[in-house]
This record gives sequence, structure tokens and C-alpha cells, in this order.
Amino acid sequence: MGAIVINSVFWLKIGFIVVCFCEAFFSGIFPTLSKGCRESPKILGVANSFAAGVFLAIAIVHLLPEEAELWQELNPDAKNLFPLPYFMMFCGYTLILILDKVAFDSSALLNLEHGDHGHCDPVKE
Repeated sequence: MGAIVINSVFWLKIGFIVVCFCEAFFSGIFPTLSKGCRESPKILGVANSFAAGVFLAIAIVHLLPEEAELWQELNPDAKNLFPLPYFMMFCGYTLILILDKVAFDSSALLNLEHGDHGHCDPVKE
């Protein structure tokens, strides 16, 4: 009887894995196939914001507390000295922000090529 229950739970898990994969795959590929999603900066902005929120939530809610707990277990004497995992997360986030917005901001580079210099000209609008 126990083997039947374990076997059915195994196949139920496999079924859920397949359903979740298909849902994620088709939901993720829809914006690339839809012309309206590809060409709308508003939809792309919302999608990018949602993806960034998911990554930040995973990092802050799930990974960071586990890492801080592991850090305290491995270094019991450094418990109250300096919160290194939180500092490293801050440094990593800041580095990615700097690389994304300062070093590789392609929209600012494109605007400078056209002589826009990032200023809003009321005459053109």
C-alpha cells in the first residue's frame, strides 16, 4: 500500500513539474511572439519591472536570510561585529546598478548620437 502512495505522489509531482514548465514557457515566449508586446515600451517596462521585483524578492526574502543564518553558524565570534552577507548583497546590487545604468545605458548613448543630450525641448513637443 505504501509503494502505491509513493508512486502516485511521484507521478503527481512530475505532472505538476510539466504543468509549471509549460505555463512558464508559454507565458515567457508570448511577449516575443506578440507584435503588440514587442513594440510597446509600456508593456516592456511593466514586464521588466515585474521581473526585477521577482528577482529582488527571491534575493531578499529567500536567499539573504539563509545566507545570514549560515554566516552566523560558521562564524559565531563575528555574530555582532559586521553583517557581511547584507553588505555583500548591497555591494552586488550597487555594482549591477552601476553597470546597467552608467556603463551600459544604451538609451542615453542613442540620444547623444542624435544630439538630444537628454534635455526635454518644449519646442519639439
